[in-house]
Amino acid sequence: MHILQILPSLTVGGVERGVVDLAKGLVERGHRVTVVSAGGPLVEPLTAAGATHVAWPVDAKQISSMWRCVPQVAQLITDGEVDLVHARSRVPGWIGWAAARRTRRMFLTTAHGFYAPHLASRVMVWGRLVIVPSESLARYLMERLQVPRERIRIIPRGVDLDAFQFHPLVDRAPGQPWRIGVFGRLSPIKGQEVAIRACAALLRRKIPIRLCLAGDAADAPMRRTLDLLIASLNIQDAVEWLGVRHDMPALIASMDLVLVPSVYPESFGRSVVEAQAVGRPVIASRIHALDEVITDGQTGRLVPVGDATAFADAIEQLVHDPRLRQRLVAAARQRVESEWTVDHMIDRTVAVYEECLTQPRVLIWKLGALGDVILATPTLRAVRQQFPRAWIALAVGRSAYEAVARCPYLDSFIIYDSRRMKRSLWAGRAFMHRLRQERFDLSIDLQNSSRTHWLAWWAGIPVRIGYRRKFGWLLNPGVRLPRVVLAPVAHQHYLLRQAGMAPAGDALELWPSELDQQAADQLLPVRRADQALIGLHPGGSARWQTKRWELARWARLCEALMQQGFAVVILGGPEEQALGQTLQRTMKQQPTLLIGRTNLTQLACVIRRCDLLLAHDSVSLHLAAAVGTPTVALFGPTDPRRHLPPTFIGQVIQKEMFCSPCYSPRCRTLTHACMKRISVEEVLKASLTLLAEAEPAGRPS
Repeated sequence: MHILQILPSLTVGGVERGVVDLAKGLVERGHRVTVVSAGGPLVEPLTAAGATHVAWPVDAKQISSMWRCVPQVAQLITDGEVDLVHARSRVPGWIGWAAARRTRRMFLTTAHGFYAPHLASRVMVWGRLVIVPSESLARYLMERLQVPRERIRIIPRGVDLDAFQFHPLVDRAPGQPWRIGVFGRLSPIKGQEVAIRACAALLRRKIPIRLCLAGDAADAPMRRTLDLLIASLNIQDAVEWLGVRHDMPALIASMDLVLVPSVYPESFGRSVVEAQAVGRPVIASRIHALDEVITDGQTGRLVPVGDATAFADAIEQLVHDPRLRQRLVAAARQRVESEWTVDHMIDRTVAVYEECLTQPRVLIWKLGALGDVILATPTLRAVRQQFPRAWIALAVGRSAYEAVARCPYLDSFIIYDSRRMKRSLWAGRAFMHRLRQERFDLSIDLQNSSRTHWLAWWAGIPVRIGYRRKFGWLLNPGVRLPRVVLAPVAHQHYLLRQAGMAPAGDALELWPSELDQQAADQLLPVRRADQALIGLHPGGSARWQTKRWELARWARLCEALMQQGFAVVILGGPEEQALGQTLQRTMKQQPTLLIGRTNLTQLACVIRRCDLLLAHDSVSLHLAAAVGTPTVALFGPTDPRRHLPPTFIGQVIQKEMFCSPCYSPRCRTLTHACMKRISVEEVLKASLTLLAEAEPAGRPS
């Protein structure tokens, strides 16, 4: 794979050296690495390791400069066939994110600090995955920037043990000053002032020490402030300024002890593990990640933050206790070898890259009614076969969630509650926040509405597949609608093929539990072994009254079937209970009324037990097709070519009218003739014909 890393510069620092170490390890493992930065002294070792460096001003914070860099980086990604963009800092992060989105490449970040939760820092948690070097920083990002735990990967920084070789401690001669090292840029948060005060306290105790400060040039802004403090304490002769150093292993080996007196949270503490690798005892502030890399009294010493006296006491203890020093050094080196080597860091990072590239996060949109969601099950199966290791989520309406709650092809659901979102602005914002936090890589739009096109675009999903409609420009790629009328599943198959995915058959699926099947058995009427069971669903969508046959005709048909000796059950949802009661009042013989007594999966189990189902163009038609029950389907204002399930078994009854199919919830002619022309006699005849051809009564589950 080809990895593009982007960071501000390649000056001497923990982040920059980590980039060089990672690039070297990736090249050794056969991968390609390109690094974009403003340059610096580490460019030479980077290119010597086999990586490519491109010098652009990605460290400039002016928006105009950042904007000019985006097309350059995007062109580099395209020309170099980059697989993944890995951002290491905020300004390069914005550039890398925009370029990755433009080129539809995977975007990954490593958060190296405790960023304030403002807009400029948000890009560092917009990666497909977010790498952090410590558990402390992971918790911070979850609490302050609301990053889901499942998107965070903890990879501690590694030490090259070939470079940072172990050097045994050599006891100082009496009176010879102890060399105490403090490494890092000169900054109030690094705690150099605390170290200076601690050394002043040691000198007052007549303990000979020499404080060695390295990490910045002599003209660094903080240098003057520290010089004034040193002069006020009158310890100029005990302080040695080392400036910027590139030979860190040798520098650490020249010390007797290393201090890390940070007063602001460290994301890891690279200087700690490097000193431990070389074999030097470390005393550090007890703050966030430093508490993770040091076990107090076992692999080093931890003292309260900013407490110069506590640092002085800990130094004095180590100076006077050689056995403690040796024990701390040995345990620390052993832990570095087992947990914090550069090889471990590279292996874990490669695993994250491979996870991003081989386990995409896919979002499928299907916000429609129950029947539409059932018709989407072949596509769910096809997407899982196409991406066997992917994380696949379904955006589904609350009323239809039950149909796929147990679907084995899905990993999660995003429930779309349209009523709640219409009532509450906050509900809509929460839904959008959830979408963005999930960081999906691919959107497959089976809803094909302007709303879902906008939602996928706003969620920042880089690849958005769907049919081009009014806002088709929001898709990439967008598929032109076929010029012929296709059934729903065929319509979805066409979309998949145009997007380069293979369909996985036409079969609809449902996933009832064993308890659902038991509940269905208990609800069914007791009947003879040779008595066929017929299910009737006289209802359907309350909005689509034009799809319904007259209730009086359902009553006549039901009585005719019962007179023929068949067992009949009336099916429907809770909202159709009044319809069932009305039907009962108009009949002399009473069928078994199951309206409102089953959930969706239990209803599917009941339909599976039936030898025949009679229904309008409704969800029960799709349930019957999914479980293989023969059906007499009554169609009026809709076209069966567009709505009939592909695995439908049975007969369609439809009357050709000059106005059909009208797809109108209200009859424009006010006659409802398309349904009224369907007679009880022809429905009865079709039912008897199908029953004669059907399996024996009491269909298996």
